[in-house]
Amino acid sequence: MPRIYGRAAVHSPDQHDSGRPGGRTMMHAGKGQAGRGEVPGRDSLHAFSSISRPTLFSLVLSLIRKHRASYAVMGLSTFLASLLTTSTMQVYQAGKSFDNIGDLNRLNTYQRLQAKVPYSNLSMVTIPALACCLLVSVFLVLSSVTFLIHERRREYAMMRLNGASRRRILIIGILEFSIPLALSNLIGCLVGSLLTIPVGRFYARSAEFSDSGMVFTPRIRPSIAVVTFIVMMVACLLGVWMAMRKVGGAAPLQLMTETSDKTKRIGWIRSSAALVFLILTLVVGFAPLPSMTLDLRIMLEVILVITTVYLAAPILVVLTVSVIGLIPAKVAGGPGLLALQRARKESAGSTAIALPAMMILTIVISLVAAMQAGSIGGAVLSLYPLKADVMATSLDSDAQNRNPSDLIGGMPEVRDFVTYQTQQWAMEGSPGQTATVVWEPAEQLQGQKVQSSPSIHFSFVQGNSSDLGSDRVAVNQDSSYSIGDTVRLLDRHDQPHEVRVVALVQSPEGIPELSAGNNYPLFLTAEDDLPQLGEDAHTIIPISAVNPTDAHGITSRLKSGLQGDFAVQTRQEYIDDFIQRGLSGQTAMTVMIVGGTVLALIFMMQSIAISAWERKRQNQRLNQIGVAWRSIAWSGVMETLTDVAGGAVMALLGIAIVEGCIALSFVQAGMSMALTPVPVGRFLLVTVVLLLVAVFTSWVCSLRSRKAEEG
Repeated sequence: MPRIYGRAAVHSPDQHDSGRPGGRTMMHAGKGQAGRGEVPGRDSLHAFSSISRPTLFSLVLSLIRKHRASYAVMGLSTFLASLLTTSTMQVYQAGKSFDNIGDLNRLNTYQRLQAKVPYSNLSMVTIPALACCLLVSVFLVLSSVTFLIHERRREYAMMRLNGASRRRILIIGILEFSIPLALSNLIGCLVGSLLTIPVGRFYARSAEFSDSGMVFTPRIRPSIAVVTFIVMMVACLLGVWMAMRKVGGAAPLQLMTETSDKTKRIGWIRSSAALVFLILTLVVGFAPLPSMTLDLRIMLEVILVITTVYLAAPILVVLTVSVIGLIPAKVAGGPGLLALQRARKESAGSTAIALPAMMILTIVISLVAAMQAGSIGGAVLSLYPLKADVMATSLDSDAQNRNPSDLIGGMPEVRDFVTYQTQQWAMEGSPGQTATVVWEPAEQLQGQKVQSSPSIHFSFVQGNSSDLGSDRVAVNQDSSYSIGDTVRLLDRHDQPHEVRVVALVQSPEGIPELSAGNNYPLFLTAEDDLPQLGEDAHTIIPISAVNPTDAHGITSRLKSGLQGDFAVQTRQEYIDDFIQRGLSGQTAMTVMIVGGTVLALIFMMQSIAISAWERKRQNQRLNQIGVAWRSIAWSGVMETLTDVAGGAVMALLGIAIVEGCIALSFVQAGMSMALTPVPVGRFLLVTVVLLLVAVFTSWVCSLRSRKAEEG
């Protein structure tokens, strides 16, 4: 260890502050105080100076003990981040591996395929939740570690002045942070793995396991815990390495100043990256990109906005805090003015407090808006072309035995209606593929030729209804089949039924139960041409009224006549119900909001606590020159409120960009801008929670600081 130089040659920061109003700070004798000016970080250097040649490990342990309070808060935040990420990743892998799916040999082919559907839904549910956990964890861990190292820059400057090399300080910093981070990450990964089963059952609610009569019990995989631990440690140590390199590159005397000029500026690399991502955000969000799908465009815009906000955070926070801080400065007088000065001066501290609020609001609310937009957009595009004024759908398979055609046909308000019966069949030779078979009464099929516009009937694109017959079917034109192809369908007993395609049809628009695609073909046949031996039988009756105003009257009469066997809805009720069912199944949004808010609160509380602890000596000097402790405490509260409010305002700007992208995408897709989801309630709820917790934490830290001084 290099020789420790005398401290007399080092200019104390306390002397630097002696020129403030109130004259030179006079240090009086008391508990925990020396008769001379204190140097920040000096206590932690006893291990550096009291032992002639301390080992590297003993020095690291002494620094950890010295800053155990900061490490305890940081460890709690990384513990929760690892816990949520590990448990969600365990559930995702369990869904991919079909955990607890049971014995499929006793099921028929279609049932085996359907048994795997909830697992596919589970993967779709956990992917956005996992993305949210990873984004929040990585961004906030990087910010937290960077802020903690920045607050200890004077301590590292003292090490440099006492002879330690930059390389040695870098090694000390990495080792010092890696121990508590590794411990908290390890515990978080272990606890998260143990919580796999309850977390998995929570996610299973929106994956339709209960609708299938299945119970999802995920299996714990140690390999997932190891992967999560490595990912979190890489993120943590990357933040430590980047922050320590920045500290090591600055001159010791520059680090000793209260606020270095360099820390106020954003690096040119980060500035350039933020500008590039801002341009990409505007291009993806508002430039005409016809080749990009609605879902892809919105999700890409969300990712770009999140990245841009994080990269530009140092600049954005300084601007918003400087403006918002004028409010307490005008309203609260002295404490408010002190809060504004501190918020502007300590830009790194303000960024560390504002960033959790900014990131969690941007990430969670943007992802919620994107998920809702995807659900609404898909439903509207498929439902709004609906031509029927009333829709009657059987509630269970037993309802198909009841034919309401006579009841509907006797209503003078009804212009036209069609009774469709649907079943699901497996397809032989096409692993994992199922098909929808639709039966239409023969008398309704008679006379249907090629039609130029769809209605509530199937439109024949090639061929006509007279071509249909025994083992001869029509297929939707969007499928991969063409006229002349032979298809083997498997019934509920796995018995094959060979049919030949003789016509191409277009499904009636706006009825999802009668829609199909390339992977899920739809076959149309007449009654008695194919035995009804499939699964999941339903009856669907679209009804056209003579006058659209008669829809409510038809609905009321059918509800009373069918006695609950059918769900009878007007066109708008049918559309609204379909959209609402899609939104209510998005349980992942609840996980993202709750989990992300908890993570943000922990990181924010950590930043507030560290900032209050590092500012303890400054508060003591203010009290000694006559500033009351109550004013100091209120100043800290208002400063914290200013920082969090600034983060919320910048998040609102990012969310507004996402909302604009969604609205523009809806308009380009032919939908109304009024359908754009605006999660105002969720934004306000999370913001209020962040503000309340910030006020409470700041006040508690101020009280503890005062008690420590008076004790």
